[in-house]
Amino acid sequence: MLPAHLPAVHALGKRVHAAYPERPEIAAERLLLAPDWCRVLIGEGGVVGYMLAHPWRLGAPPPLDTLIHALPPQPDTLYLHDIVIDPARRGRGEARAGLSALFAEAEKSYPSVSLISIGGLTSFWETCGFGVGGAEASADVLRSYDADARYMVKFF
Repeated sequence: MLPAHLPAVHALGKRVHAAYPERPEIAAERLLLAPDWCRVLIGEGGVVGYMLAHPWRLGAPPPLDTLIHALPPQPDTLYLHDIVIDPARRGRGEARAGLSALFAEAEKSYPSVSLISIGGLTSFWETCGFGVGGAEASADVLRSYDADARYMVKFF
């Protein structure tokens, strides 16, 4: 991901995650702090998917639409903040391919990848190797997403 991709990333996120609004500054900050972990999928018309991830602390995910300002000094998980594929491109395996590449790289540096599952997608994340045990997140943080939000971890 490059800074020039950020307007398209924000527009795609706003369209796909209308119930989870975030300011454009959130993606910009994640890219600034963890450029190696922020990626785009480019298609015929430009950005058709993206991932935002960054090193973080297990059990302490940031609330929705929150600037984090800095990475922690001793991160112990790679936090997958967001992954979006344009709905018109779903079913092609692009999300799973991107996740597989992310996991292969993350495993070299971190004992886990963590995320907050939203919109009742827990079963999807379970098929990717995530579970709801092993670490807890604040109820307030989970509520900032939705009533069905679950903190999930994939341990390597």
